[in-house]
Order: sequence, then C-alpha cells, then structure tokens
Amino acid sequence: MKAQHVLGFALAGLVGFMAPVAASAQSGDGADAGVTYAKDIAPILQRSCQQCHRPASVAPMSLLTYEEVRPWARAIKMRTGLRSQRGAMPPWFVERDLGIQHFKDDPSLSEEEIEKIAIWADNGAPLGNRADLPPPIDFGDANEWAIGEPDLILESPMVTVPAAAPDKWTSLGTIPTGLTEDRYVAAVEVKEFNDIPPDATGDTVGGRYVFHHMTYGAVMPEGADVESATRFPVHEVGRNADIFPEVAGRLLPAGSHLELETAHLHSNGRETQAHLKFAFKLHPKGYAPEISHSRTFVGNGVDIDIKPNQADQELHAYRVLDTHTKILSFEPHQHAPGMRMCVEAIWGLIIETLMCVGYDHNCVKQYIY
Repeated sequence: MKAQHVLGFALAGLVGFMAPVAASAQSGDGADAGVTYAKDIAPILQRSCQQCHRPASVAPMSLLTYEEVRPWARAIKMRTGLRSQRGAMPPWFVERDLGIQHFKDDPSLSEEEIEKIAIWADNGAPLGNRADLPPPIDFGDANEWAIGEPDLILESPMVTVPAAAPDKWTSLGTIPTGLTEDRYVAAVEVKEFNDIPPDATGDTVGGRYVFHHMTYGAVMPEGADVESATRFPVHEVGRNADIFPEVAGRLLPAGSHLELETAHLHSNGRETQAHLKFAFKLHPKGYAPEISHSRTFVGNGVDIDIKPNQADQELHAYRVLDTHTKILSFEPHQHAPGMRMCVEAIWGLIIETLMCVGYDHNCVKQYIY
C-alpha cells in the first residue's frame, strides 16, 4: 500500500449576507432583439437545466419546450443572474473571479449566456424561428441511476414526517449488506423515494424531499473484529453521486451492515412517507486499492457561536497534511445561516485561495476536481 491518502477538507466559512457580485445585463441596441428562444436560449437550457427540469425529475417545473419555458422567463433571468449566490440556477455556486475553475460535470453558465437570457427576457422572451430549435434530448428515465446499473441496492426504513414539525435528527438503525466476501465500492449514489405529488413545490429542491441529509457508513455487527468503519460521503439534498478514482475504492466488508447514523428530516407542509435507496457500483472481485482513504474532521461544528444580527461572521478551521495528499472534491456543509465557504492552501507565510463557493442549504453540491 502506498503511503498516500485521499482526503477532502474545508477551511473557512462565512455566515451572514452577501452582496450581489454583478448587475443584470440590460437590453440595449437593436441587435439585442435578435436573441431568441429557438436559436439562443434552448441550447443553454438543454445543456444546463433540462436534466432536472423535466417531468418526474427533481425540479418543480418542466422546461423542455418553449410553451413550458415562456411563463418562467423573468424568473429564469432573476435566478441565473444570482450567479454564485443562494437560489442561483443552475445550482452551481463556484465564484468565477478566483481560484480553481475547472470541474467535472460543470453546468454553470458563462457571463455571455447569462446576458443572453437577460436580454431575451427583457425583450419579451421571443420564440424566433422554430427551424432554429435544436433537436430534443432524450434524457431517459428520471429515476435512472447516474452511476449506471448498480450491483447492490440497500433501502432505509420508511419514515413518516408530519406536515408541520421541527427539524429532526435521528438514527435509522442498520441494514445488512448481505455480502459474503469483501468488496470495494467504485461509486455510490443515494436517492429519496416518497409519496410527494409530482407537481409539489416547496423550499428544498423542487419541494420534493424530506431528507435534508444522511450520514452513513459500513460497520461490522457488534463484537466482530474490525479495524474501523468505512464511511461514505454524506448524502445531501440535491447532491451529485460519488464516483471514486479507479485506484481508491472503499471497502464494504463481508458480513457488514450499512449504519444509517444521522438523518436530518425536514417538514415540507404535507405529511410525507419517504425512504432512501443506496446504490453501489462495485469493483470486480479481487480488486485491491492502490491508495488508502483517510477520514478526518476539520473544525468543531458543535461549538460554533454565531452572534445574532451581525453579518459577515467568519469561522476558520485547519488541517495539517503531513503526507502526500490528493484532494478529490470539495463540498461545503454549513446549514441555513451559511453563505460562503473557501479552501486555502497554506505553506509558511504563503496563503493560496484554491476556491470559494456560495452556499444554498436547499441544494448542496460537491465540486469534483
């Protein structure tokens, strides 16, 4: 085993209010009127919006056709104009003016695209020539797994969340994996399934979820001789799947159970029954990782003291990397007061800001390098 670890960490967070970073584009000369849905806007929506904004998917409305999009033109202008702030669409909150800018599966819009949307909305959201429309994309079944066909699916117990109740943090026990030999995980994806109507709206992504997040991992039954539990990245509302590097699979031991450590449940205005499905893509039998995974915590989230009525409060946490480390992704987790989080690399007196992202508690993303 190489003396190398895979590690993710966060260093600095901000709570309070953030000022807009740029003004919305204004419609100007006559050339602006040439921006149409068919020629300019539809390709943007196909690339960055329709994966979620389609029937039976996570978003509250479909944006597949002009007739569906036209009533939302002003709202689309407003949401895309938020850029990296809370509520922005598409939900990708990386700040454009500093740090790393290249990520996997980046749906964000360029400044030119944001300006086009603003001009189009300000000019009455014209359709243009239907002959200019791009061919529709077949996105497949909204319930398909992003990781491909899973090798193992485990289900949590069903929970019932009242229509109006305080947020609840609770354990949901353990689920046997059923594995009779050690296997390594290549990818994992978690989805919530519930009885919320397809046209529901609300405060979380599409208003269609009651699980805000879930911490989980693989543990052995009590009394078994096991060095330590295998922890997986936290599931959060709106979060993308985890696809681990080929050289760094995570262990699911034979005879292990999936421990559903902490579920954060949130009422959405209607009594809801829901459960989670955990889908695992496994490496072939006999696979062994070349790089080990290191679990670490940065900072103490329990003892944070946020002062009332005071904007722009900063919290700092540090982690010393004493061996060669590869950071795979960055994911802020701040809860409702959080506004922004940054990662910095510190070497002596040199401080390099690697990236800063806005935070939206209703749609939590990981940013994969």
